[in-house]
Amino acid sequence: MLNKDPEQFRETEHVNQFFRLLRKDALALTSVYFFVLLLVLILLGHLIAPYDTNKEFIGLELLPPSWNNGGEIAHFMGTDDLGRDIFSRILHGFYYTAGSALLITLSVGVLGGIIGVFAVTKKSRSVFLLSHLFDTFLVTPILLIAIIIATLLEPSLTNACLAIFLAMLPHFIHKLYQTSQHELEREYVVTLRLDGAKRWDLIKDVIFPNLTVTVIKELSHIFVIATLDISALSFISLGAKSPTPEWGAMIRDSFELIYIAPWAVILPGLAITFVIFIVTMLGNGLVRVLKKYRY
Repeated sequence: MLNKDPEQFRETEHVNQFFRLLRKDALALTSVYFFVLLLVLILLGHLIAPYDTNKEFIGLELLPPSWNNGGEIAHFMGTDDLGRDIFSRILHGFYYTAGSALLITLSVGVLGGIIGVFAVTKKSRSVFLLSHLFDTFLVTPILLIAIIIATLLEPSLTNACLAIFLAMLPHFIHKLYQTSQHELEREYVVTLRLDGAKRWDLIKDVIFPNLTVTVIKELSHIFVIATLDISALSFISLGAKSPTPEWGAMIRDSFELIYIAPWAVILPGLAITFVIFIVTMLGNGLVRVLKKYRY
């Protein structure tokens, strides 16, 4: 039988209590299931797709969805002006749009977390200047910063992701730093410091646990904004190029056909809405459960 120290038992009980509260919150639990589905579509969507993204069905151009008159089950969501299956392209688009947004979110979370921890644990003039430098980014909309950066680079999905990442990073670091500083100024933290507690111990044992809610809120917000900005940059030809089945690029390529084939524009837009809805519901659900857990 393995022996565990009291701290290990305590951590295990915390995790068990969190999952008990999660199971009691039907909406939060449903959001977790939907997010798992989203991850499956990001990783395996290209395997589920019935056709190749660039396969053109001659004679079936602008075929309406199967639920409309003239539609075919074989092309469930219809085809575009080149005869490409929209359902297959949307499934592939989960990798390009939602997958890119997920990569940006994880990158901002990891790098921003490291820089934020460094800024909190160190009190120096360089950190002070860095904080004020990031403040200048906060007055400019994220999409505008991303557009400016993307304009300086060659239009591609990779460069669009890099531009969005650079635009998002200062916001996350600033939020993390400000929240940590606010926690350090609380009365009970000041009392612990007067009792001889070290700064790093306070940050590790007191500040970090109280940052969980803020981090989840910010990362879910970053995922949503990244999804929108990836699509927006592709729509204005600063992101993914044709024939990449990125949802913003799909909307751009079919925008002139909105009165003839509205499904070619609306369905990729609904896919973007679906991702935003799932991530927003997940973030709100986890925050709600964590607040119940804390109180």
